[in-house]
Amino acid sequence: MARVYDRFLRQRLTRRRILQGTGVAAAGAASIALVGCGGGGSEPSGSTTPGADEGEPLPGGILRLRQSAAYPNFNPFGSGLAALAQGLFTGFTVFDHLWYVPTDTGEVVMFLATNIETIDAQTISVTLGDAVFHDKPPVDGRAVRSTDLKASLEKFREQVPFGFSWLREVFERMDTPDDNTAVYHQNKPWSWFFTSSNAGSPWTSSIVPEETLDMEDLLNDDPIGSGKWVMAGHDAGANVKQRKFENWREPGLPFLDGIDYILATDETLAQAAFAAKDLDSIGGLDRIEQQDLIDRFGDDIVPTGELSRSYGTIMLKNIPPFDNPEVRHAINLAINREELRQVIHLGDGEFCGPLPPAHVRYVLDDDDPDLQEYFRHDLEEAKRRLEEAAFPFEREFTLKYHNFGNNVTTQAEVLASQLRAVGMKINLPGAEDISSWLANTLGAGDFEMTAFFHLPYEDPSLPLSFYAAPNQMGYEDAEVEAAFLAVAAETDQEAQIEATKEAQRILIRKWAPMLNFYSPITHGARWSYLKGVVDGRGSFGTFNSRAWLDK
Repeated sequence: MARVYDRFLRQRLTRRRILQGTGVAAAGAASIALVGCGGGGSEPSGSTTPGADEGEPLPGGILRLRQSAAYPNFNPFGSGLAALAQGLFTGFTVFDHLWYVPTDTGEVVMFLATNIETIDAQTISVTLGDAVFHDKPPVDGRAVRSTDLKASLEKFREQVPFGFSWLREVFERMDTPDDNTAVYHQNKPWSWFFTSSNAGSPWTSSIVPEETLDMEDLLNDDPIGSGKWVMAGHDAGANVKQRKFENWREPGLPFLDGIDYILATDETLAQAAFAAKDLDSIGGLDRIEQQDLIDRFGDDIVPTGELSRSYGTIMLKNIPPFDNPEVRHAINLAINREELRQVIHLGDGEFCGPLPPAHVRYVLDDDDPDLQEYFRHDLEEAKRRLEEAAFPFEREFTLKYHNFGNNVTTQAEVLASQLRAVGMKINLPGAEDISSWLANTLGAGDFEMTAFFHLPYEDPSLPLSFYAAPNQMGYEDAEVEAAFLAVAAETDQEAQIEATKEAQRILIRKWAPMLNFYSPITHGARWSYLKGVVDGRGSFGTFNSRAWLDK
């Protein structure tokens, strides 16, 4: 364990020394780094509720954000990690949506929708406002119609991967009685209807012009939407340029003329690029790296940080011996969440129960007895419980993990060390390619144990659905299913919150075979001339249209 911790700290300190050694010369090093290429993700530009004390916004200017890897293409349709990354990028920028539900409030914020009427528990009618698509052929700036929404939703349903329960299992059909009305029909009541894992997904609720749905070349290279940003070019998926849509549904917005996403695949050189002002903001820092920037630049930067909705986890296949809840309870006792948090994120973050702690309205209270038991660590009791459950200590069990990010490897190494400490024989193979792991290990359920970090889900619906049958773990329990159905059927929000808490207690008492660790705190910084940004609202901030540059 000490070797893992020492190696991790050496990596952190080496990165820090490199950054301290950069200054004016960083511009040259950064410009070299920004020419490379890779595969997926970008950094958001802020929230939709900017501060009121930053002065009068100055329209114009190009915001420069980091692109951590190149996109294979920009087609939002398909399955797997690539389609998710592409779909989220274009969903937050190129395409528009009816509404969005921020994590912090849980309240529906209208986008293109101007009125929502709940006809009954399974039927919702939505009125669309006036909007037009980008002025590119073959769409040529025509009006957005309800049939575009219907056709897009149906195509997403054909291709969406696992995890989108509402789209695959609850959504029945959409009627479009006129160009500005869409009526959703569900096959059962679903209290999560509006949220981002359901009908309000930033990916699968994207409104794509129906005449382009089967134009694969266009979708791959230059997708057309009705969102605030128009695709304006890229270098084979890298260095994406987007420009303001002058006919967007909110006249005068966005304030910015555009965004340039600058490819920087290396973390250290990305931070050097920020220090040289080649980037206007930076994310993915730990608190030591952030403090280094504060020490160097003082009030010229604005440090940012928030509790992530991402969280570490281990999944156990529901086969002997892991089908025994006593074994799972013992494994949970063997997991030292504090050690994981210290080694991987320098102690930053909060322990995670069945739901990530960022979902503050839905998680169990800190003093809840079930949650306290979930977080308890006791090696001796873990060993005793394994012995009493006749655990096969002579067998070797493989802990699988993927290669997407250093934290995943470190997490697997620490977990293996902790499980070996109670007598388990753990085989830790090399990291799998992320695409193969997603399709063949997680997607196909081909594992005994697998450890990873969950994506930062915006609402409790998807984190809970991983325990519902069918799932990758092969886990099924009648009481768990009944608890989930009770949550989904509860339309009163306060009652839904209580039902969600009770479902978590049931998962803990049964030691359901996905055991969660903690959610980290994500640190970042932006130059103080970047204004109109409010931090701490999760992915809702990526819809911001009021960021501006005071320079």
